[in-house]
Amino acid sequence: MISGEQSDKKTGYLFAMLGGICWALAGVCGQYLFQSKAVTAEWLVPVRLVSAGVIILLVACFRKGKAAIFSIWQDRNNIVPIFIFALVGTALCQYSFFASISVSNAATATFISYISPIFIMIYVVFRTKRIPACLELLSILLVIIGIFIIATHGNIDNLVISAQALIWGIISAASFAVYSIQPQRLMRKHDTLIVTGWGMLIAGAALFVLFKPWIYEVNYDLSVFLSLSVLVLFGTILSYVFYLEGIKRVGATAGSLLSSIEPIVATLLSALWLGQHFAAFDFIGFAFILIIPILLSRESLTKADRASR
Repeated sequence: MISGEQSDKKTGYLFAMLGGICWALAGVCGQYLFQSKAVTAEWLVPVRLVSAGVIILLVACFRKGKAAIFSIWQDRNNIVPIFIFALVGTALCQYSFFASISVSNAATATFISYISPIFIMIYVVFRTKRIPACLELLSILLVIIGIFIIATHGNIDNLVISAQALIWGIISAASFAVYSIQPQRLMRKHDTLIVTGWGMLIAGAALFVLFKPWIYEVNYDLSVFLSLSVLVLFGTILSYVFYLEGIKRVGATAGSLLSSIEPIVATLLSALWLGQHFAAFDFIGFAFILIIPILLSRESLTKADRASR
């Protein structure tokens, strides 16, 4: 029994890390499309989410049957949670992340979004009605320092990234916390593919109505199709399924820690593939933010996180 639990945890650790790697690949592909193909987030995100949602539900239908994928709607208690998951945890998270990339770069947007454990920690503190631990308060201080360094490079009178990039990145972090916590009860009752598929389809449909991506002119050449395919397959389908399966096994806090490989991979890919240059101050700011999930992965917080689920 213990051996089985340990194996399940190891699988969860692997899934959370793979989710982070796939997200990094998606962010860099998005930056490539923004920089080289003049694609906009208003076109990319709805197309990406609808495509991925349809594919995931088709796979779920093949695996579980038609009745299974619609079973989630038979319980009225699922309707509000699935729409919160879709509109806040998926649509807002995805759009804000790519909006941040479009006005900065994949690595910077990814690192800013990795303050999401702070929002998870705040939720856990309120949910468990306890006083924040010293390490948790230290993490908040590190967030402030890290973002200040990335945004100003130490000069308070100068912003080296746009306020838009900073705001969208913080929104992405907050909505990703919703994505990490909110669907866990749904996933106890329904298959991860089904929850993820409906979340993405609803999110994509809402953004289609909001942004009308068909009005944007896009040069549909081979590189656009290849980049979009990578975004849909690895950056949307596999990344979200891997991550959700990971936190299902090890919890949201541990999942956030393990998927923190994402900004490291995003930085490497941005530098090697897109020739992105980073200043020493950027890496200092990145380090302050990257240490946050490590601090928040202390056993005391992990136990409280699991108790809150």
